Amino acid sequence: MRKAVISIGSNSTRLLVADCGEELKNRYLGRAETRLFMGLDERGELGEEAMERTVRALCAMRLEAEIQGAESFTLLATSATRDASNADDFAQRILDRAGMKLQIIPGEVEAGFAFRAAAGMEDCVVMDIGGGSTEYSRGNAGVQQFARSTQMGASRLLKLQDIFDERSAAKALELAREALLPAANALNRLPRAERLVGMGGTCTTAASIEQGYFYSGDDVEGVTVTIDTAREQLDMLAPLSPEDRMSVPGLPASRVRHMPHGLCILIASMELLGFDTLTVTGRTILDGYLMMNPD
Repeated sequence: MRKAVISIGSNSTRLLVADCGEELKNRYLGRAETRLFMGLDERGELGEEAMERTVRALCAMRLEAEIQGAESFTLLATSATRDASNADDFAQRILDRAGMKLQIIPGEVEAGFAFRAAAGMEDCVVMDIGGGSTEYSRGNAGVQQFARSTQMGASRLLKLQDIFDERSAAKALELAREALLPAANALNRLPRAERLVGMGGTCTTAASIEQGYFYSGDDVEGVTVTIDTAREQLDMLAPLSPEDRMSVPGLPASRVRHMPHGLCILIASMELLGFDTLTVTGRTILDGYLMMNPD
C-alpha cells in the first residue's frame, strides 16, 4: 500500500510517500521551510503568518501525495504545535483547508519513531535535533530501552541567545548543556551504547559542511562527524553574519540563522553522553512512523 505521512516540525514541514509492507520503499520526499516555532509569540500562540505559511505548504503536499499515488494520509505535529496554546485552532484550520486531521505526538513518541527509523539492530543511542526539542532514544537488537524529549532545539535556543561571536556562542552552548543535562544523566545510567546516531537538519548539515557540498537523503547515510569537527564549525560560523554564512559550502540558506545553535546542541549532547563521533542518518521520524504503521 502506498502511504503518505507529513510532519509539521518546528523549522520545516516534511512529506514522505512510501510503499509499505515487509519493507519500506520510499517513493517521494518533500520539504518546505515553514518556521513554525519562530511564529510562537510571548503568549505561546502561533502567529497568523506562521500558521498560514504552514497550511499552504500542507495543501501543496497533500496534492503532491495524491499525484504520487498515495492511498492514505497521516499528519503529525511535533514541538512547536505541542507548545502552542492555540493548537486546537491550528488543527481546525488544517482540517478545513487541507482536509487532514492533525495528530500532535508526545515527545517520547517522537523519540520512538526516531529510534525505529535509525537504530536497526545496533546497540546505539539515537539523537534527533529539531527546532523546538531534541529527543534521545536508546536500545539494542531493535528493542527500545529509553526515550526522552527535551525542551531544547535550534530555534528555541536562537530565541534564548543569538550567536554572533565567540562569547555569545559560549553562552548558547552553556544554555544547551543545562537544558539537556537531566535527560543525558538519565540516559547515562544505562549501559553505554556502542554508537551515537544523529538525525535531523543539524546533523545532516554538519556532514554537508564537512564535505563541502550539500548532502541529503541516502547520500548522507553513515557519514561520520567528530566532536572536534562540530566545534570547528561552530567557531567558524559564530562570528559570521547570516549573509556571510550563505557563502559557506554545504550550508543551505534555510539554516544560516540557526545552524550555530544546532551545533551547540550537537556538541553539548556529545559531551554529556561521552561520544567523540556521531554517525549521521538521513532518515526522519516519517520513516519511523511508517515502519511502525505499515498497514
